[in-house]
Amino acid sequence: MKLLIKTCALAIPCLILGCASLQPQYPESTEPGVGAEKAAVLYEKGNDYFKQKEYAAALTKFDEIVTKYRNTNAYEPALYLAAFCNFKLNNFEKAVSLGEKFINEFPNSTYLLNATSLLGESYYKLAEDYKAAYYLTKFYIATEDSAKRGQAFDRIVKVLPELSISELEKLHRIFMAEPIDEHILFNLAQLEAREGKEKEAERDFGLLVRRFPNTKYIYEIEEYRRFIGLGEATGRVGILLPLTGNFSSYGQRLLDVVKKFQQDKSLPFFTYYLDTKSDPIEAMNAAAKLIEDMHVDFLIAPIRVYEVLGVVGLAYGKRVPLILPLTSESRFESIPLVFTTAQSDEEQAKALAEYCMYDLGIRRYAVLYPDILKYKTIAETFANAVVKSNRDIVAMVHFHPDSITLKWELEGMKHKEPEAIFLPMDTDMIINTAPQIAYYGLEEVLLLGISTFHDEKVPRLGEKYVEGAVFVTSAAIDSLARKEFYTKDNKDDDLTARFFRVMWQLRELKDYERTTLPHLIPTSLGSKVVFDIYQIEGYEFKKVAEITKEHKE
Repeated sequence: MKLLIKTCALAIPCLILGCASLQPQYPESTEPGVGAEKAAVLYEKGNDYFKQKEYAAALTKFDEIVTKYRNTNAYEPALYLAAFCNFKLNNFEKAVSLGEKFINEFPNSTYLLNATSLLGESYYKLAEDYKAAYYLTKFYIATEDSAKRGQAFDRIVKVLPELSISELEKLHRIFMAEPIDEHILFNLAQLEAREGKEKEAERDFGLLVRRFPNTKYIYEIEEYRRFIGLGEATGRVGILLPLTGNFSSYGQRLLDVVKKFQQDKSLPFFTYYLDTKSDPIEAMNAAAKLIEDMHVDFLIAPIRVYEVLGVVGLAYGKRVPLILPLTSESRFESIPLVFTTAQSDEEQAKALAEYCMYDLGIRRYAVLYPDILKYKTIAETFANAVVKSNRDIVAMVHFHPDSITLKWELEGMKHKEPEAIFLPMDTDMIINTAPQIAYYGLEEVLLLGISTFHDEKVPRLGEKYVEGAVFVTSAAIDSLARKEFYTKDNKDDDLTARFFRVMWQLRELKDYERTTLPHLIPTSLGSKVVFDIYQIEGYEFKKVAEITKEHKE
């Protein structure tokens, strides 16, 4: 029976993410009683179930050993395997309880490294970020398996930004002698900077550079120091408006919004506006004057992409945050300190897919798009959202942008019997494509689209062929802000509403410092985004739904 325990123990598993290979060797049991024999039999049965991945059945055997046969050779491996089975069964709290018990009772066990990894993974699943970081870091330092070490590292760097200053300080004290402290120190200093603790941040950034002169974060550290060099917050904010030139009509409407906020004194900062003259060079000159002469803390630029490119470059070079209320170009979001509030076409596609799947109950989709990179990306985003929710993309068809007829594309699509066709394309293409969809036998199929449908030309020129089409746009303003918008007698247009919403949200930007702006601005602008769903009925756009989603980080 003793030999049986030794043989069965060889099957003890390695945890999926981060375990050393197990080669357990048990000492010969000196307990002559019946208990040891019963424990060995239970262990053999549990191990057989385990090898067949029948974790629930295996767990009943291991639990019995843990409960009744503590003073047997089978107890140690059974305790670890009970924790492991609970992990596999998604009983993470129980896995944590047994894992902690194992480490406390067997601090020198052969399976200590495995148990450490198990605890790290279990706490990660439970979103207990500090304990996950602690155990995963211990495993990361101890393991010699490069692949599993890399997997643990990925977890660690993901949870470190979620920790508090006190938790990061604790980890720093524990692991200060290890290379992993580079990442702990950076996250600590970065969080101190966000919370306006300049002395502490400067101290810890300095310590990071001294201890790790080749740190991967050297760029971020230098950027922070440049940001600090701008001095204290002035309480001034610059606004760029096209008050003259080609875009002056909407610029004057935006100016009315600014003046109403100035009169109400509802903003926690002073606003100063300059005219861009609807020209990109003049826009950049106006931005430079606001930054260099007025020393504004950040800029708000409700201007067209035509004007905004130079302003983005200048603001980035000067390390001044820039808010773009009217810009939906997703590439701007990758530039540090540039914040957009309009939703990208890709985000619209995801929202539309969710509405069609869960509100309309559509299961079979076709996608038809021009062979243009922008629309290809939108098409793929929509298709991925559908497939991830276990619905079907029955056809994914592209065509040359200069095509006049889509006969072959549509006839091939007809045989797939889609319930709806998603059309990510520009307005003129929609007008050309919709009649052909009906002509080639798909007139009963629902047309879907993004904001390119939201043009009066679509129902006017598309006529009956676009009747019933469903499309999504990014909402200019959510329901909560809309009431306030109308009480101030603002003109009901999309651009004015978008700008008003940003100004209204910035009322929450209180007691800021320059170092805290990169964190506080997106927080003030809100963690949620809003989409409007429209349907074309009687040649009119009828709003049928409003969707609110968590904003992506």
